[in-house]
Amino acid sequence: MDIERKRVVITGVGICSAIGQDKESFTDGLFACRSAIASSEEFNQFFEDCYAAQIHDEIQYSNLSQSQIDELDKVSLWAYKVAEEAMQDSNILDTQSRYDMYSLFAISGAATEPFMPVIKDDPVPTKMLAKVGNYGACASIVTELLGLKGGYDVVATACTASTNALGLGFDAIQNNKTQQALIVGSEPLYLPTFSGFKILDAMAQGPCSPFSGEPGMSVGEGAGALILEEYEHAKARGARIYAEVLGYATSCDAYHETSPEPKGEGASMVMNLALRNANVSADEIDYINVHGTGTAANDRAESAAVNRVFESNPDVPVSSTKSYFGHNISAAGIMEMVACLVTLPEKQLLPTLNFKQPREYVDLNVVANDFQHKDVNLFMKNNYAFGGNNCSLVASVHAGRHAVSRYQQQEVAITGIGNISSLGIGHEAFMEAIQHGQSQSELVNKKVLNNDDVSDLHWLTASSEVRGLLKRLPLTENGDLPLRLHQVAEFNPRKYLRSVDIRKLQPATIFAMVAMEKAISDAGLKVNKRNRDDIGMILGLSRGPQTALDNFFSSMKPEPSNVRTSEFPKALYNSISSSCATMKGIRGYNTTIATGYNAGLGAVIQGYEVIRQSMQELMIVGACDEQALGFSLVMHAAHQDESLNYQEDAESFRVYDENAQGYQMGEGAALMVLEPMQKARERSAKVYAQISGYGRANGTAADYAGALEKAMLIALDEGQISADQVDLICGSSCGHVTQDTQELDAIARIQAKNALVTNMNGYVGLLEATSGTLNLQAALCMIDNKLVYPILNTDRPIRDDVNLVLGNPTEKDIRYAMVIGASESGNCYALLVKRAN
Repeated sequence: MDIERKRVVITGVGICSAIGQDKESFTDGLFACRSAIASSEEFNQFFEDCYAAQIHDEIQYSNLSQSQIDELDKVSLWAYKVAEEAMQDSNILDTQSRYDMYSLFAISGAATEPFMPVIKDDPVPTKMLAKVGNYGACASIVTELLGLKGGYDVVATACTASTNALGLGFDAIQNNKTQQALIVGSEPLYLPTFSGFKILDAMAQGPCSPFSGEPGMSVGEGAGALILEEYEHAKARGARIYAEVLGYATSCDAYHETSPEPKGEGASMVMNLALRNANVSADEIDYINVHGTGTAANDRAESAAVNRVFESNPDVPVSSTKSYFGHNISAAGIMEMVACLVTLPEKQLLPTLNFKQPREYVDLNVVANDFQHKDVNLFMKNNYAFGGNNCSLVASVHAGRHAVSRYQQQEVAITGIGNISSLGIGHEAFMEAIQHGQSQSELVNKKVLNNDDVSDLHWLTASSEVRGLLKRLPLTENGDLPLRLHQVAEFNPRKYLRSVDIRKLQPATIFAMVAMEKAISDAGLKVNKRNRDDIGMILGLSRGPQTALDNFFSSMKPEPSNVRTSEFPKALYNSISSSCATMKGIRGYNTTIATGYNAGLGAVIQGYEVIRQSMQELMIVGACDEQALGFSLVMHAAHQDESLNYQEDAESFRVYDENAQGYQMGEGAALMVLEPMQKARERSAKVYAQISGYGRANGTAADYAGALEKAMLIALDEGQISADQVDLICGSSCGHVTQDTQELDAIARIQAKNALVTNMNGYVGLLEATSGTLNLQAALCMIDNKLVYPILNTDRPIRDDVNLVLGNPTEKDIRYAMVIGASESGNCYALLVKRAN
């Protein structure tokens, strides 16, 4: 079906930067050509010749008490500030529309601030740690403070994150999931980030000078927010319109974990894709706001890419705003976009400050040092990141002027599944164990504290406050913590991963790679040079690359200047998906969603959107988790919750049971192949199911039944069926009484009276990001087998008005199945699939 894309406009702006802490002062700083990059007293304590663009003035936060401010980190506070400002600017802060607004948060330094005192030997703020110590905490905090209920996701692709997030918001509006979307990027500058770039020798010896002079970057900090809105909706309410977003694209170089592809092939590809998706030619672009970090590798590759794409438009002006306020990592794209939105309507092109003699490889029309007058209609915003993540966005200063693009709406098929867990490798081993009612777990004694307060948790226990928190756990007299864990059995990864050096890989990456190989094989596909640009990947994460993060942070003690160079890129959340893409040479759409529990369902949903809108021919989607207990145990101790199971009995993990004792930890990965149904039929592929619809909504950790009900109803609405047509519901709750109750309450509310309800977590443990996708794969196999498998160990369910499958498998001819899940903070997903004809 040929579909005309909806027009999506920007109706609100929020900003906090080193040159101005609101839109007015930021705009003044831009037009004054004021650079905030200066010698950094903070970082000169650890390194020589440190320059950065930092926010030194005290920031005011409206409507927050001092106690709230004290408990929150700068990531959350700055995100709240700019989000509130953008909503106020859009005149929607006090309107009902915010209850359905989808939110996206671009974050790189999340969950860092409360752990910084451990590195610096300062007191650890335990209340802050409990509040913001999880990666996705910022999103739940800001949405709760602002009353946003339309669901959220956290995009974790480092330096492309906020540009990428704008694209995901654009897609949500295309599918009628929201009329408005809040996009936020927040990036305080913390010591680990600065140390990582400094030790890689990427820093300039003074304020950066992109494309000229001595190479090197300057890092900065700040936050930005934008309101995206459907054009007709914005017009109807008389909203101010800053610009129209015409289209975007993401890709992966599949080249190297830190260096861009030197010829700029990945950057060229993503710009061409963005132009295609926006229905714009290169000749029509009037200005490019480039990534322009100032490093030799980036500037060389970007120059080559711009010259290649704009060969017929060689004089197109370009500039880098990083010369004003530094490289703001995850917030870079959105802050630079705000800079465009407040200057281009004034017919002024932003300059590249500090510009000297262009480097020999730079053949660009750089706007140097002073503003240039130009009436711009269409412009492009580009950002690139470690791991080869690329993102490009095309926009118009004059909304409604350019013809909208069109796409062929696709039915989306699931044609390949692969997983690895404590039950084995591959979905066959997974389902065979479930069919026999088998669960593989073992009792492990984790050395948390001994009599000398020495721990297996390494650097974390250097803090007396952290040691105090850990003593809240049910430790033995010897300081051990007995835990029953569902661990991936020892295996030889080289059997599955023959083209990669596994010695350099962390467990989560190995799990994801193995599951990806199994999914590709199951789909009957081969990746080669002919099709690698047509394949994309989206990965969901919760705690992310924990082993690398632990190694990276521990290497900073006692001397931050000794930080391990090799661990920095691996500690970035997008390193896993980009490593997977590099192994297979996959160069298409690539992003990472790190929303927490069940983030894998968010990855599947976005993969569905990419295929549905014909942006990619194949998508590999899913999630992975590794068991590295340091951060996890500290957070459980800080929360003093009952979600983690400390019982030694294997059968004590009981989902939806009156005697629920919490969850046992699992690890592994589950990935799937998505493709257009028409393509699947043309190649005679096995189709497990068709994705019919999805829903998102959010509540709070203690109260999200209503949000989950809402998400399920939204999915049913897209699928155009009623609740009584659903035959199977797979939940993903974890044996915690609050979460179990919330999930079953939501199921009962939609009155899916014909649906059998099950949950596979008891077999494999809780895989935080992956449980939803594992349950989805189980549901696909149940559709195939016409058999619903029981919830393990549960015999005293907390509700008797839901059709829970207990004890023995139940035969069922399944046409429609729904998989549901929520994050630890109450962010809810529902995914509806139907049996393929």
